[in-house]
Amino acid sequence: MRGEDIRNEQTEQESREREKVIERIISEKGKNAFEDMIRLLSDEDPKVCDIATEVLYRLSENYEEVKEKLKDTIKQRILSGVKNDVSLLYLIDLAGDLGLKLGNELLKALELYDFEEAQLVIYEALAKLERGEEFYPLLRYMLLEGEERFMYGAQVAMVLSYLDIPEIVHDLVQAIDSGDFKGEDLETIKQALSNVINLRPSYKEILIALVGEDNFEKYVR
Repeated sequence: MRGEDIRNEQTEQESREREKVIERIISEKGKNAFEDMIRLLSDEDPKVCDIATEVLYRLSENYEEVKEKLKDTIKQRILSGVKNDVSLLYLIDLAGDLGLKLGNELLKALELYDFEEAQLVIYEALAKLERGEEFYPLLRYMLLEGEERFMYGAQVAMVLSYLDIPEIVHDLVQAIDSGDFKGEDLETIKQALSNVINLRPSYKEILIALVGEDNFEKYVR
């Protein structure tokens, strides 16, 4: 068996084990798992945090009271003013995925983080909640002009993909054509452009107008 096959098999096994753990927590504790999962978000092992986040997501989808508790927890964490709280970032990411109405609170959260990667998590949540348009000029600069594009360009592209701004199609094409991005980063930007079109099918015509129908497949995943 080739090395790649072994790695794929290991990944599938880990995924199955992860799912078993998640299902066991939900079946045994249900919505009572909330507080435990919140505590686990402070664990140093990212895999533990990932499981806790997924449990919180599924519980919030199934129990309105859990969703409300999650919203209150995020508000309280932001009001506490703790700087660079990584566990809060997991919660903010959840807020975007669940569509929690926390726009103003998330704006305050931006002041709590000193590193750009964390701020981008908040920008993405704001974008998912339809509150990110005001940051479009900054995000565009970070993707196409700022020095940080070499480190965070792919992440910025994914944030942009949630904004309902036609010019983003042009921005992502420019990023792809720039030659600044290679490998996985380039593929992520293509995925971001695919997301834009999937979310807003009318934007497909903008892309075709920019690159031509024959070249369309070269810009998406």
